[in-house]
Amino acid sequence: MNSRNFTLGQVTATFVPSGLLLVAALMAAETSLDVPTQRMIYSVWASMALLIPALCLFWLPTRSPAQKNYWLLCWTFAYLLYLVHFYYAVVVHYHASIGEVFREQGARIATSNFIDTIWWGLDVILAWAVTADHKWIRIERYALNVFLPLTFFVASVVIFKGFVNVLGYAMTAGLLISWAVRIRAWWVARHPPVLEVHRV
Repeated sequence: MNSRNFTLGQVTATFVPSGLLLVAALMAAETSLDVPTQRMIYSVWASMALLIPALCLFWLPTRSPAQKNYWLLCWTFAYLLYLVHFYYAVVVHYHASIGEVFREQGARIATSNFIDTIWWGLDVILAWAVTADHKWIRIERYALNVFLPLTFFVASVVIFKGFVNVLGYAMTAGLLISWAVRIRAWWVARHPPVLEVHRV
């Protein structure tokens, strides 16, 4: 799912919101007594705001050039914003100590977070570097687009409370709609309508 023919409108429609979300996440934290922690929280909210359309675009059945471009841009900018969250979480909040991360979060959550970070990053690199349609990349990407929203759902709906729940439910609703559209398209393709011929 890759393309290189980006239009100025496509880049603007994704880059500008990404920049504004990053600025908002960093500046809004200035009103708090614990600026690093709030930046850690707000930056993952910003990342989810772009991750949601990226996930939906990936699962929708159509594969137009514009859809591929918007997916790649949203996917990339969402990850860059996630790296800001990762920096404030691991480097600042947990003092760049992997051991502290595992002690505070527990092995299950910490492991899934590191898998998200590494796997998502590798996929972004593959999306930009590899233009050929390799089967193993398709399998890898489909698996990631199941695993990643699952971990984000657990974090944004089950573990944490507050505004992040809104984002978690929005992601869930968007994915359910996208999957429903995809399944319907698959069903229609497999069962085309039969035209009846009426004899006069």
